[in-house]
Amino acid sequence: MMKGKAGLFLLMVAVIVASCGKTSYKKTTGGMPYKLYASKDTQKVMAGNIIKLTVTQKLNDSVLFTTDNGLPVYLMVGQQPPQPYDISELWTSLKMGDSLVATQMVDTFLKRAPDRLPPSFKKGDRIYTHVRILGIFANDSLARQDEDKERKAFAANESKAIEKIIADKKITTVKTPSGAYLEVIKAGTGPVADTGNFVSVNYTGAFLNGEKFDSNVDSTFGHPGVYSYNAGMNEMIKGFDEAVLMMQKGAKIRVYVPSSLGYGSSGKPPKIKPNEHLMFDIELVDIKDKMPQQPANNMPMPPNN
Repeated sequence: MMKGKAGLFLLMVAVIVASCGKTSYKKTTGGMPYKLYASKDTQKVMAGNIIKLTVTQKLNDSVLFTTDNGLPVYLMVGQQPPQPYDISELWTSLKMGDSLVATQMVDTFLKRAPDRLPPSFKKGDRIYTHVRILGIFANDSLARQDEDKERKAFAANESKAIEKIIADKKITTVKTPSGAYLEVIKAGTGPVADTGNFVSVNYTGAFLNGEKFDSNVDSTFGHPGVYSYNAGMNEMIKGFDEAVLMMQKGAKIRVYVPSSLGYGSSGKPPKIKPNEHLMFDIELVDIKDKMPQQPANNMPMPPNN
């Protein structure tokens, strides 16, 4: 469950509902087709503003990124010239409440900058983008205040969802510092893992319905063997890492991980959907003070965030 930072590729996607009107497609100066569904608000986006957006990204019919059921995106509108064939061409033409749908042909990117494309983007593919302006802020301070409120509300809603599952199962859990829920299956007898320790674990990751998506103890996933990493060093998703830092050597636990402490709004395609809650069965096999000079993992790196 290795952590990574998923970037937004040219920004997001989706097809807007037909009931939004009969607006026809136009083209930006750089040649990108788009539809604009204008609101009646008069507040305009200006260079230097920070905008709050709902965003969905699709490659053909596959969702790559979405803020649906998740947190909005906050984006600084640059004062530099926008990139051609990119949604940045349109930011300063938008107003509060506007919705925008854009279509980008992967063939165009292959011609202009093939090295920028991930391997999953193929000739003939289309990138669909749907964004909606939820807020316009004059400075970073105002945007941060709004984002803090959104995060607190989102975390509270995620906690309620996990707590309902725990209550239905009638199990006892301990909350990690950031809000994952840890159920002790077997108590350990050794030392507790600490930040910077080199820990070795067995794990199985599953969705909340019990369906497994990864494991190093189930040979059907193709990478059996203990996995080792540096605890508390941002090498793992936060919910997993925090749980291990509360374990003694030899302990077995199940941790329920809200999406914000897992793979978040990007998910981990094709298995893990955006904003999906997860659970992990973890056994802490060993703890060393630090990583050996030449550790010998016999399994591939877990999926990135």
